[in-house]
Amino acid sequence: MRVMFAFLFFAAAMAAIPYQASADNMREVRGLAGMHKLGIEKGRLCMSDHYHYGQTGVWPTKKEAKARAIKSWAGFTRLEYGNRWAQFRLAAAKKISCDLQTTSRGDGWTCAVEARPCSR
Repeated sequence: MRVMFAFLFFAAAMAAIPYQASADNMREVRGLAGMHKLGIEKGRLCMSDHYHYGQTGVWPTKKEAKARAIKSWAGFTRLEYGNRWAQFRLAAAKKISCDLQTTSRGDGWTCAVEARPCSR
């Protein structure tokens, strides 16, 4: 009897794995992303009318500030739409602007990015 219950539990757990993957896919493709107008651009599925933004505080180098702004963009996009939409390298209409700032601790860089999320 125990063996039968163990088998049934194992079978139910294995059946749930594809369901979880399917649920994640539905959240990322049909979930919140589906609220926006989507279109194919250069082989990617992109949000046609929805931008996400990322920005930083002050960083010692422009390179660090840019990387942090991109990380900020990706983090918020991931939270809202999942990993497949949070790859800045796939995003469309990317804009990055950086400024040199003077603070009480010296000079540093701050950057802001904007882009429309895309996925493969």
